[in-house]
Amino acid sequence: MPLETQSPTTAPAGVHGGAGVFSLADLYTSMDSDALAYIGLLEGDGVSVSDTQKVAIETFYTTAKNEGWYTSLKRFYLPIWGAAAPNARCLVSSTSGTFQGSFTHTTGYAHPTAASSANRFNTGYKLLDDLTIEDGCLMALAYDDTAPTTGGINAANKTIIGSGSITSTSIRINTGNSSTKPKAVWLGVNEETLPINSSHGVMLSNRKGGDTSLSRRDGSVFHDDSTTGALTGTYNNNFPIIAFGSSSSSAGAGGQATNSKGGAFGISEGLNATNRAAYTLAVKNLWETCSGLTL
Repeated sequence: MPLETQSPTTAPAGVHGGAGVFSLADLYTSMDSDALAYIGLLEGDGVSVSDTQKVAIETFYTTAKNEGWYTSLKRFYLPIWGAAAPNARCLVSSTSGTFQGSFTHTTGYAHPTAASSANRFNTGYKLLDDLTIEDGCLMALAYDDTAPTTGGINAANKTIIGSGSITSTSIRINTGNSSTKPKAVWLGVNEETLPINSSHGVMLSNRKGGDTSLSRRDGSVFHDDSTTGALTGTYNNNFPIIAFGSSSSSAGAGGQATNSKGGAFGISEGLNATNRAAYTLAVKNLWETCSGLTL
């Protein structure tokens, strides 16, 4: 059906001034240029992007820009589209990451077929290319579809996104040595004291203003805890940041590999508490609307 004959659609809050009625033709005419470019890349990869998904993508970009944290993003991936090429697209740069090894790509998430150092998503991004060790953030959406949905990172001592071979010289989101309790690791200053210890949901390992913070947002609750301390060790910028493990070589070979389900990954500047809450909510809304799944 031609766009100009389609029925009006209710716009979610955040799209061109908030809730209201608009035609899809109006949306596509005035759509944020970055959102439009990303949708074009997806369609070029063979993805059929629904009108609902297009509105959600537009909402993510406009929300991030209106709230002032979009410029902090360096890489953002949404591996929900069922194939490697669109799943590797970065929403905020002209680059694509690389799925290496054996992966399952399905609606809403991707995951390695086995927890192996050979199976990883290499972003090709190195922390100190644009950021500093005192101002950076990693994001991952880990999805657990089995009740009680607490183990998004599905085993102890595993990493969902990170870089570095040992704890004192690495940045990562991982689980503890004996549970699926989430941990934010940042060059020896680590945070793992969330009141609810589930590793399911949108999680951040963040460093800003001398604090290391761990954030987690699931279907109904946002938690954010932080700790202070001087960083230790020496970060090796030869190691790229990878998903489904922690890079332990310049080629991206992974330690702490996992076959957990990943629905989103991001790398950004360090975020303050307000922007951590806003970022995780925007990621949740984008992922849930585009995938049809819920946290």
